[in-house]
Amino acid sequence: MDKVLNTNIKIVNKLFLDGALTPTDLIGASLKKIGETKQFNAFITVTKKEAEKQAEMSFERFKAKQPKSDLDGVPIAVKDNFCTKFIKTTCASKMLENFTPPYNATVCQRLTDSGAVLLGKTNLDQFAMGSGTVDSIYGPTKNVWNYKEQSEDFFIAGGSSGGSAVAVASGVCFGAIGSDSGGSTRNPASYCGVVGLKPTYGLVSRQGLIPLVNSMDVPGILARNVDDVVSILNAVAGHDQQDSTSLTKPFKKIRLPPSNKMSIKGLKIGISVSVEWGG
Repeated sequence: MDKVLNTNIKIVNKLFLDGALTPTDLIGASLKKIGETKQFNAFITVTKKEAEKQAEMSFERFKAKQPKSDLDGVPIAVKDNFCTKFIKTTCASKMLENFTPPYNATVCQRLTDSGAVLLGKTNLDQFAMGSGTVDSIYGPTKNVWNYKEQSEDFFIAGGSSGGSAVAVASGVCFGAIGSDSGGSTRNPASYCGVVGLKPTYGLVSRQGLIPLVNSMDVPGILARNVDDVVSILNAVAGHDQQDSTSLTKPFKKIRLPPSNKMSIKGLKIGISVSVEWGG
C-alpha cells in the first residue's frame, strides 16, 4: 500500500474506478502511516472517526459509479488554523487549545463537497507567526529528511505550514492545505522537497482561515507534484460571497497538457535584485 500512497491523485482515482482499490483501504493505510510517522509530529489532531466515515461514504459513491470528483476518497490534511466544523482548531496555541468551530472554512467545505477525506489538522507555528514550525505548544515538527531517531538534533520543516509539508513528504496524504502570508507554504515546501503553491490573492477564499495579516493571507496548497496541486486548486478556487476579497471573475478549471507537450516558450522569470543607492 505504500506504493499506492506514493503515486498521484489521478492514478488513485483510476484504481477506485476500476475497483482495484477502495477508499476505505486507502484511508486505513493513511491512518496507519500516521502512526508509523508520529515521530515527525506533523499532526495536532488526527480525525480517525471522521476519516473512516467519509471513506465509507466515498466507497458507496464509487460502488454506485457516482464519484464527486478526482478527489473523491483521497486523503487530505489541513493546517490547524482553518476552521473545521466540530473539530478542534487550535492554531497550535494555548489560547485556542479547546476551540471547536461551529462551521467549516470555505476551503474545507469545498474539499468535503469534492469527496476528499480529512485525515486531520496539522502542526504550525502559533497563529502562523513563524518560519520553522518550532513555536507550537505541541512541540516542533521535524523534517523527514536526515532524521535520526536517537538524536536530539533535527532538520526543521520550515513554516509556518511545516506540519502540512511533512504530512505530504512522509507519504501520509496526497495533498495538504497550508496558509501563506509571507512564505508560509512555499518555505516548508522547499525545505521538505514537495510542491507548494501560494495562489493569487483572492483566488481561494480566506473565509474561516484564522487571520495573521488580512491583506496578505492566502490559503496555500502542498502536494508531491504539480498535477496534484492543480487537482486540489480546481476543487477549492473560485468566488465566495462570504469573502469580500475573493475574486469575482469566474474561475476556469486548469487542465495541464501532457508533459511531453508542455512548452516554456514565452515564460518569464523575475529575479529580485538588490540596489545600493549612493549618498
